[in-house]
Amino acid sequence: MSRHVTFMTIDDAGHYSPEQRAEIIAAYPEHEREARAKGIPVLGSGRIFPVPDEMIACEPFKLPRWWPRIGALDFGWDHPSAAVELAWDTEADVVYVTKAVRASQQTPAMQALALKAWGEWLPFAWPRDGRRETLEGAGVALAKQYEAHGLNMLAGHARFPDGSVSVEAGLMEMLDRMQSGRFKVFSTLHAWFEEFRLFHRKNGQVVKLRDDLMAATRYRKLTLAYVSGAGTLPTSADGIWLIFTRAGDKGADGTGVGDFSGPASSVTDNIVTFAGTTGKAGKDSGVAVGSLVAGPASATTDNIATFNGATGKVVKDSGVPVSSLAPKASPALTGTPTAPTQAAGDNSTKLATTAYVDTTFTPKASPTFTGTPAAPTAAGGTNSTQLATTAFVASAISPLATSASVASGLAAKVDVATAKLQGFYESAQQTITSSGSLTLAHGLGVAPKLVGAFLVCVGAENGYAVGDTIGVNPQSYYDGSAGGRGSTLFCDASNVSVRFAANTNVYLMLNKGGTATVNFTNANWRLVIRAWA
Repeated sequence: MSRHVTFMTIDDAGHYSPEQRAEIIAAYPEHEREARAKGIPVLGSGRIFPVPDEMIACEPFKLPRWWPRIGALDFGWDHPSAAVELAWDTEADVVYVTKAVRASQQTPAMQALALKAWGEWLPFAWPRDGRRETLEGAGVALAKQYEAHGLNMLAGHARFPDGSVSVEAGLMEMLDRMQSGRFKVFSTLHAWFEEFRLFHRKNGQVVKLRDDLMAATRYRKLTLAYVSGAGTLPTSADGIWLIFTRAGDKGADGTGVGDFSGPASSVTDNIVTFAGTTGKAGKDSGVAVGSLVAGPASATTDNIATFNGATGKVVKDSGVPVSSLAPKASPALTGTPTAPTQAAGDNSTKLATTAYVDTTFTPKASPTFTGTPAAPTAAGGTNSTQLATTAFVASAISPLATSASVASGLAAKVDVATAKLQGFYESAQQTITSSGSLTLAHGLGVAPKLVGAFLVCVGAENGYAVGDTIGVNPQSYYDGSAGGRGSTLFCDASNVSVRFAANTNVYLMLNKGGTATVNFTNANWRLVIRAWA
């Protein structure tokens, strides 16, 4: 036959509303409320910690790396051995119980194996009975047995700074923290809360029954000297406190080497910085604490800090975000940036200001050139706003300057105010076709004042060489042969038109020596038309 006990609380009475349950509980005397509402018995002289679970329970969370942490052991065999891990929020002065485990009839080797999973670096506090030689340790103290199996045991047993080990002092410190909100326990530690609810006195004495986790937790108070120096919080008078997590301090090889070490000497109040990249050695940075600056109470993320005053010790938020600055590499400047103006003629990678460009370069509109400016030479016959170089002009007027009389006559003609020549046109070489015609757009905009026809030799004959040019009278005539000879020209504001005679050889002219009139073969010659307006 087996027996089972079920605990039920007032919260399991679903026919009551939350308001009714709260009213019923409030009607009980305070010292009876947990027994009547939650079934927690009132034992002996009463609970040691008359504090409701809700006052100390908290949801588990990831511990900040800089919080001091310590483990604590309570040895046992038939009654369980117990261990807890505690973390201390030194800023708020709140102690958290974050892990708890208990087990009966386990050797130090078995327990050490389980506890090292919490972190081989984690130091463990232990009670005074750890100096005894028990648990088949062959004369070796209990604490030394755990240490031999790799658990990081403190050098001495847990005690107050004055050397005492008062149980009542430790319990009162725990109760004070619970009642003042400075003692919290992860809500998932059910075994811890089970002991907590049943931990009581009888005839004024602590009942040492199922108190193993409570005892281990109490050792935390006795070891504050280890985690905080002397059981007190740092103050501004203590200067800068550096807290190093001990995780990984055995090095990658696991041999136990690599603790953080400082230099052989240093200057008082200088800041410590890392020496090298191992993270295990420190050096004197040469920077005194007194040289540090103080910042504002608040600032905008990524704004630049500037000095606040002339002391060099206080900074403020400048209001200028880093994103508003231009990078040195490929800056995209906005607004009206300025720069020094370089000397005229400077040819380097320095910035060219508008002043430099204005003095070194001519404007596009109505430029005034100096020196000997150059430009590409336009193709012959070009009639546009493109610059005309001296080479273009020389090529264009050379046919008119082949004789002194022509040049003189042209000059005289050009000097007439009403007949000044403003434009020039020269056609490409045109094929001569009997009975054919040509219509050539001259682009002068007005009817030419002067038109000339020229034959260019492309096949040597009649004493003429390739490239020779002959002026042709712009008229046709009849020489008694079929179809006549020559060509006629007529023009308007747009085109120069050419009509060729029908004779097989359009042109009948003197040979180069001027001794006879001969036929000019059409294929050996090309016609070029030049016009002036």
